[in-house]
Amino acid sequence: MKEIFKKNNVIIITIIVLLILVIIIDNTVGKSLLESSTYNSYELQARAWLNGSTYLEHDYPYLELAIYNGKYFVSFPPLPSVILLPFVIIFKDNIPTNLILFIVFIVEVVVIYKILKRYKNNEFTSILLALAFTIGTNLMSLLIDSGVWFVAQIFNNCLCILAVDAFLKDKKTMVYFYLALAVGCRPFSAIYMIMFFVYYIIKDKDKSIINRVLNNIKPLYPSIIIAIIYMTYNYIRFDNPIEFGHNYLPEFVREEYGQFNLHYLLPNLKSLFFNKIRIDFNSKNILVYDMPFCFLIANLMFILYIYHSIKNIIKTKKIDLLRLMIFITTIINILFICLHRTLGGWQFGSRYTCDLLPFIFLAIVTYKGKNNQAIKLDIFEIICIIFSIILNVYGTILLYS
Repeated sequence: MKEIFKKNNVIIITIIVLLILVIIIDNTVGKSLLESSTYNSYELQARAWLNGSTYLEHDYPYLELAIYNGKYFVSFPPLPSVILLPFVIIFKDNIPTNLILFIVFIVEVVVIYKILKRYKNNEFTSILLALAFTIGTNLMSLLIDSGVWFVAQIFNNCLCILAVDAFLKDKKTMVYFYLALAVGCRPFSAIYMIMFFVYYIIKDKDKSIINRVLNNIKPLYPSIIIAIIYMTYNYIRFDNPIEFGHNYLPEFVREEYGQFNLHYLLPNLKSLFFNKIRIDFNSKNILVYDMPFCFLIANLMFILYIYHSIKNIIKTKKIDLLRLMIFITTIINILFICLHRTLGGWQFGSRYTCDLLPFIFLAIVTYKGKNNQAIKLDIFEIICIIFSIILNVYGTILLYS
């Protein structure tokens, strides 16, 4: 035990500090790690499964339920319900879902830290960047309440970071596997499955295009099985293999342009880039902000990503395939986000853009990590990270207060 602590003392201490931080925030805003959220419809779905049903017994007006053929369905992909199922069996009606969410969050912190250490970064850089990509982003505010929306995003981020870890270990099958699971939390994660598939085909340039495609189909087999399971479940519920349920939400049924439409693109882009957060000393909480506000401020890791990209291009006079594909996929993902009718509703920051963070991390860690060259954070980056942590911790308290 002493040897384990000695080898991992920094990350263990970090986990303890994060636990204390969350407990303090919980006590401040009236939450607890040992409780669940009123808005966790994943638990309701898991209980319905145990009763042999894919739909809920009745409507819950405060939840986003799909209404189809007079029945009420959870309108989110099902993976979190699968994960919560054994806990529903064990704990019945008293599931500590907030604690489960915290544990998943900690897994993400540890995996990021381990990746950075594997790339020969020192303890300070590894811990700081691990915190920067977790509590230094809007994931911090999602951690405090296990509502269905927040569970989906934190589970998704953890699975995507595991996919990034598998990619860096050159484990193709596991890259696709983790991303296929992530699609069961946030469907847009499928974009990154396509990104990696195209990347592997382009990189495998010594073979014909047909052989490249065929060689990259085999690692997809487990993911294809997962996709078939999702599609079967969708068909059972909505008679449509690609319908998770959101199109049957009353708010989208009533909406003239539906759930996704080009009509939303420009207004949402404007909100995502130009919505404001400002300091107002006449305000009780000092900070006044829109929901959402500019994602570049809300998640400052995007600024670090841009900064690293510029530095790398200046240094090498080129952009390599991986970072080019991450950049293109990031733009595509932001455009898809902005085609949606909403940008996340009640939130601090711009929570939808958190889904992009694992791949922004991949771009940053491989800029200077390649060939065992450690990342050297300059003063600008350190200030950005510290500011982002303070902003998101304080913003989290404001949101739930």
